[in-house]
Amino acid sequence: MTAPPATGPAGPVAESPGPAGLPGGGAALRWGGLVAVTAVLLAAWQVFPSDVQGDGSSVPKLDAVLKALGPSGEWGTYLTALRTTLGEAFFGLLIGFVAGVVLGVLLGESRILRQGFYPYAVALQALPPIALAPIFVIWFGLGMESKIGLVGAATLFPILVSTMAGVAETDRGRIEMATAFGASKGQIRRRIVFPGLVVPVFAGLEIAVVLSFLAAIAGELISANAGVGVILQVYQRDFRLAEEFAVLLILVVVGLALALLVRLARRFVLERMPDE
Repeated sequence: MTAPPATGPAGPVAESPGPAGLPGGGAALRWGGLVAVTAVLLAAWQVFPSDVQGDGSSVPKLDAVLKALGPSGEWGTYLTALRTTLGEAFFGLLIGFVAGVVLGVLLGESRILRQGFYPYAVALQALPPIALAPIFVIWFGLGMESKIGLVGAATLFPILVSTMAGVAETDRGRIEMATAFGASKGQIRRRIVFPGLVVPVFAGLEIAVVLSFLAAIAGELISANAGVGVILQVYQRDFRLAEEFAVLLILVVVGLALALLVRLARRFVLERMPDE
């Protein structure tokens, strides 16, 4: 039996919450810490390059990078290159996602195939895209096809491994019960297996989204006519480091936006799934 709350002349006495216990206190602390750390990093970026490098040629100061991102920046070049890289990343990710889910379900349903193929899938997942880029250039040429193929290969394995793990963790008792009641294999997949794959597949997709960008740029650095990797090489060759850092900041923002989009999509799907 719980003790009654303490009372005073004006009624119950509320407990004193700490700073994190205030309404929105936890969020305020998190955002406050993020803002403080960001401000310190930006201030250090503005102050230290000239002190460390002398003329600031190796690390451009913050104001130079912001100028490259301003109205006078080469936004036409930035956006054209980004559009090319995003296209390669999107179509490659689409191929890797579909192939990873389909193969993951098929391999995950067979214990022998899953145990035999899983170690190789994990090992191949560790291969860096930059090491595979020359092979895909030889196979598919210098155009977008080689970058799309490289992205597809790089994003296949995170999706494949997470899907196989999700299938393996499916409740076998529910499958046996559904089979006993005459459910077909397709019905078991739709009603039992697929709903349980939402969380692991989206976990693999979060990794794959980042890899899609890295793989596309890695392919462009090896051989390409357009894309973010191409303009990064041009800026590096011409020692235009302010523009190079500006492109890197744009990539950071785009990467964060894509990660947020995946999380929103996962929340959207989970909220609309029927209760068991």
